[in-house]
Amino acid sequence: MWIKTCLMIVLGLAAGGAIAGAYVAFLASLGVYTRLESWANQGKHTMWLETLILFGTTVGNLLTLYEIPIHLGQIGLAVSGLFFGMFTGCLAGALADVVKLFPILCRRVSLRKGLPYIIVAVGAGKLAGSWIQFFCFTKPS
Repeated sequence: MWIKTCLMIVLGLAAGGAIAGAYVAFLASLGVYTRLESWANQGKHTMWLETLILFGTTVGNLLTLYEIPIHLGQIGLAVSGLFFGMFTGCLAGALADVVKLFPILCRRVSLRKGLPYIIVAVGAGKLAGSWIQFFCFTKPS
């Protein structure tokens, strides 16, 4: 019995670590981190920025995993909302750069028709994934 429990713990932590690593790598491939560095003129502090990003990702995973409530009050809520909005804005800017990549990619692979369908398919896939996440994996209150 305890072997099964230990194996489940190891597999769960490994899967969570892989997903978190893939998320950070995805954001790095989108250029979110380099955009932040160039925007803030902090190229000399790259290691510090990467350390803070990994720390934030780890703390966020632990808070989500253990469902720890954080009571910060209205001011803390406003400050955290500001930071979440800044992150979302940086992510949206990086995604806009990726969307600019689609026409270049289509020219390279000689795709003459279908670019709008590709973009709609990507959006539909994101929508389907969000619905599956919401309806299948969230507990009703």
